[in-house]
Amino acid sequence: MIIILIAPIALALEFHSQSQIAYPVGMSFFPLTSIYYTDEVVGVVNITSMYIGSSYFPNGQYFTNGNASLQLNAMVDGLYWAQDVALFHQVNNGTFDVIFVVNVWDLSGPFTTNISSGVVSTYQGLGVICYLGPTFKVNTPFSLTLFMMVNSTYLDFGYALGNNVSIYYRVPIGGMFQIGGLSIRGVPNDLELVFGGPGEGSVVQMYVHGTEELYYKTDNKLEIVPQAFSVGLDTAESVIGINSSSNLTDICAPYTELSYGKGNVKVLWPVKPQLEVESNGSKIFVKLSYNGKPLEWQKIELEKFSFPSILTTVGTNITNSSGVVEFNYNSSTYVIYFAGNFSLASTYYVSVPYISSLSSVLKSTYDELTNFITHYNFKKTISSFFGNKSDTVKYSAQVSINYILLLYILAFSIGVVISAILLKFKH
Repeated sequence: MIIILIAPIALALEFHSQSQIAYPVGMSFFPLTSIYYTDEVVGVVNITSMYIGSSYFPNGQYFTNGNASLQLNAMVDGLYWAQDVALFHQVNNGTFDVIFVVNVWDLSGPFTTNISSGVVSTYQGLGVICYLGPTFKVNTPFSLTLFMMVNSTYLDFGYALGNNVSIYYRVPIGGMFQIGGLSIRGVPNDLELVFGGPGEGSVVQMYVHGTEELYYKTDNKLEIVPQAFSVGLDTAESVIGINSSSNLTDICAPYTELSYGKGNVKVLWPVKPQLEVESNGSKIFVKLSYNGKPLEWQKIELEKFSFPSILTTVGTNITNSSGVVEFNYNSSTYVIYFAGNFSLASTYYVSVPYISSLSSVLKSTYDELTNFITHYNFKKTISSFFGNKSDTVKYSAQVSINYILLLYILAFSIGVVISAILLKFKH
């Protein structure tokens, strides 16, 4: 109860101070060196407590109060942008209305397929489908799953909330979810599970205590995404007051923790473990750990250099329960290499400083992801087009399920596509 009373004040002060940039916060998967194709994506959120405050447009103009979105977003073949969305409205302390919404964009032009339900429109030559699904009332704590499935004929949208599990909308679009690379409009084909404002590129002040998990299907089973950022790359809506961090207690099953705080841009996993190396001239002792916890059953490689920059493996070993391995080796020139595993990134140790420049042949996924996310221009993707439409399409919990609400939903998605268009022209 104390947190509920203090949080709105803290959020308001943080927003109006203009002290931070807002992002869509949660988790996303965007591989840099490969492309994943899958026919199913799943996002799970477990909410212990949540407070939703006011929403504002990027220019600071007030929009609405008590409304926010949770979005599972993915790209189909780089051509269609699919969003399975849960719109939240806070009824009172711990009670929320949840409205499920579908947004699908055809980034190549107007829809030519026959859509039997929902609002189908064209905006600046791009097709858009908006569909309003069922509404439920929930009390914290609760768990919510959003999922999308696609095959050669249909794209399905679904949810699981308590005992309610349903595929509630189907679009006659075929293909595969593409994770990695850029869409035909130039925005990243990422997989996102993120919180943001309730539409029109809005910024919402809120906090969430809970966890998130993000999965994609491979080899006929759901797998945890092998890499994760703390923010989404595509969607225009954003949030102030949620911090996303990784829980790597089990390195084989990482997940995201949501708490009150600043939404920093970072790599959730893979993380870079600590590699400690000592040598007595005849033996090399190696210890692998993360946050002081020894990492056992991890393969460590001993490498030697072959001129000019080729590495040759001369020995491998597996860490024991103390995270330690040892090698019999009497040369002072060597490289210790850990290739990475599960949520751990690769890392290495070079024994002689003058050969450090040659170690560029050893790439760290963590370093590459960190460099990408810290230099990513979020202004290209979080800018919104609808800055003066709130009077006609503003969402309210009292609005009935009618065309006005569908217009609101339409505005909710158009802001993102405008960002995509701007990104294309800036390139």
